[in-house]
Amino acid sequence: MPLTKINGTDLYYIEYGSGKPFLVMHGGLGLDHSYFRPILDPLGEIFKLIFFDYRGHGRSGRPPINSITYEQIVDDVNELRKFLGYDKVGVIGHSAGGFIALKYAIHHPKNISNLILINTAPAHDYPDEIMANIQQKNPTPEILATLDAPSAPTAEGFKQQLRILNPLYFYDLNSKLKEEVEKVLTTMIVNPEAAARGEDLIQKYNVTSKLSKIEVPTLVLGGKDDFVCPPSQAQRMHDGIPNSELIIFERCG
Repeated sequence: MPLTKINGTDLYYIEYGSGKPFLVMHGGLGLDHSYFRPILDPLGEIFKLIFFDYRGHGRSGRPPINSITYEQIVDDVNELRKFLGYDKVGVIGHSAGGFIALKYAIHHPKNISNLILINTAPAHDYPDEIMANIQQKNPTPEILATLDAPSAPTAEGFKQQLRILNPLYFYDLNSKLKEEVEKVLTTMIVNPEAAARGEDLIQKYNVTSKLSKIEVPTLVLGGKDDFVCPPSQAQRMHDGIPNSELIIFERCG
């Protein structure tokens, strides 16, 4: 199992494929990188993908929970890049991983070659839009109750919350897709404490005013039916990042 000590904490990482290196920032917080493997592994035919679990996540070490901040994770990412011997890397960020990817691009412009942002946002200042998007999906009482509840304190309880909320995250959670999601969720290593930490961190997250500092080629991807990071936020990033391209997928959460 590849582990390396970064800023005093063991970080778990995997290098997959060959070609130009891309560091992959998974979503969460509270999840590990494994859900990304079935989706991104095909890119290993043309790129070297570097998957890793943040501190306090997955197979990485569990330092004090207050050491988990976006800024600390960004520094961990930079130290991991150095350890792997790359002067520059491409960065892929999904959801909360996009927050980290954006901060990395802003604070380490000389060490990033390309940026890919997937279903993410430059700030968390649009709660009314999120609630309107949820209502459009006709949520069940169980979904609404789970949204209002804090993160469950146990790993299995947290996974059950994710199962309940899954219909919100997909355009059409059909039986085949539901089966694939369950396979990933069953083996995923989750940390409910890190998820709760993420709920606190997101309240102060806002890089909107700094988007213009990102000069590398950037691809912004969004799903038309994403309720939490909707197309409006993808457009916002595209408008703020000078050298960016925007693609919104139809029938996609």
